Amino acid sequence: MASSLPVNEWLTERPYTAAFIAIAMLLIPTISFLRSPDSKSTVPKLPSTIPYVTNTYHYMTNMKTFYERSRAHLRKTSKNILAWNLTPWIKVYLVTSPRHIQALFRPNPAISSDKFLHMIHENLWGVPLFDREKFLNDKSGRGKVPLAGYEHVPPEQRYFAGQHAIFHDHLAATAKANMLAAVYQRFLGEQLEEIFPLNQGVVEGIQHLLHTHMAIAATATLAGKGILARWPKLIDWLWDFDKVAASLVWGLPRWMNRSALETRDNLRSACQQYIEEELAKGYELESDAHGDWEPIMGSSFQRETLRWMKQGGFSTEAMGASTMVTMIFGSNANSIPVAAWCLMEVIKDQSLLEAVREEVNTTLETDPSTGARTINLQKLLALPLLQSIYVECTRLHVSMNVTREATDAVKLGDFTLDKGSLIQACTEISHYDEGVWGEKDHPANEFWAARHLKYAEETDESGNVKQVPQFSMAGRQNDWFPYGGGISICPGRHFAKQEIMLTTAIIVAKFDLEFVEWANKDGTPSDRPAENDVKYAGAASVPPDREMKVRFTRRW
Repeated sequence: MASSLPVNEWLTERPYTAAFIAIAMLLIPTISFLRSPDSKSTVPKLPSTIPYVTNTYHYMTNMKTFYERSRAHLRKTSKNILAWNLTPWIKVYLVTSPRHIQALFRPNPAISSDKFLHMIHENLWGVPLFDREKFLNDKSGRGKVPLAGYEHVPPEQRYFAGQHAIFHDHLAATAKANMLAAVYQRFLGEQLEEIFPLNQGVVEGIQHLLHTHMAIAATATLAGKGILARWPKLIDWLWDFDKVAASLVWGLPRWMNRSALETRDNLRSACQQYIEEELAKGYELESDAHGDWEPIMGSSFQRETLRWMKQGGFSTEAMGASTMVTMIFGSNANSIPVAAWCLMEVIKDQSLLEAVREEVNTTLETDPSTGARTINLQKLLALPLLQSIYVECTRLHVSMNVTREATDAVKLGDFTLDKGSLIQACTEISHYDEGVWGEKDHPANEFWAARHLKYAEETDESGNVKQVPQFSMAGRQNDWFPYGGGISICPGRHFAKQEIMLTTAIIVAKFDLEFVEWANKDGTPSDRPAENDVKYAGAASVPPDREMKVRFTRRW
């Protein structure tokens, strides 16, 4: 993941880091000189002006530059793999072939995602060692059946499998995802109706609107309304954390990253305190009377995860860090930027806005007793144009490195990857591959709403033949992986898709939308439209670096 600041700001605000890098530039080449060369590797290497320094420096401080250099070298070598060193002892392989990427996602005892997960637990969420050791010591796998050699592990000590089962049953399962989407639709509608008077034009920024009200609706859906009432500043703290999250992954000591760690710890402590307070009041996590959703702890997903952790002897600090903070952050930090891009692309093109509204209107249903309008979720998810826009925005604006560890030597095509190395698939390289995504007049690095549509002839009741759009990713599915892949694929991917598509549809259907202007983050007019904010390259969803101001007039 990239730093949350560009290189010049990063070094200015953290002078101790500049000194650290300067020392590394002097020492690491010396260390590398003492190491024997790797004569076995035939994988092309990413050039490094200063061995073991240049690539690491770009990777940790300016991911955008790292991607650009990697893409250029891949073109030069005409290969779909390259190698570089994160440190003199850690080799990283970057793979871009769909065949190789999918190999990372298939079950393979020599390929594991555990190492990166342990880094996230320790550095991003700050889970105490006592709790992390449960996962560190669990080698039995995530499946219902333990891996060979670990059949003796008691079920209650199979922590990866227990967690994975909860993810599957209470978040990824279709019925649960649909239930969450229905709750989210209701909460977002309430938020929008509260702030926008009927038939009155109000100018608001897209990102500001979503950062506040989409975040409240998503947080209430998964974690309950109680924590929002207990901590009214929770959403502000969330976005403070979002700004520093990428800088935490590498586990820099507190003296080097004090402000970011304090921001993380404040959010984690708020969640931990809320859990402790509710449990002290007598809230029963084991109760079956709570249903799919209730206001204190929200969704069955959160409640079941907390119940499992309590029974497993996890601390309330871990419950706050690895459950509630993870849930709040995960349901907002990645979905909201993509929803913002969807809305910006639709609103800035009047003909596209009209086409999307016409499509969304076919999903509206009216309650005959109350007159309330809702969106039929199943019809919404089948809309071809809106699906195409969703895929296009995740393709262009999700930037992350899917990381696996080679626990043994791994054979990928003609190459053998070293045991102990890291293997990465980068969305920002694969998702921008011109040979896969580019079409005449529509290069891969540009948004095109119809990129994932095909047309079929249909005859209506009058005998008229017309061209009907259909959503299609034929031949491209393996090159699109915004949620990762394999057994460790993002468990919230279904809810995230529903969240993004519902938000776009509700706003398009509920409002007349008039573009006003592009604005800089300080509110001043911008001389250009939004682009990807390079500070977030490598950190999953990348938000726009400009705000779009829009006049919202609520129609119903």
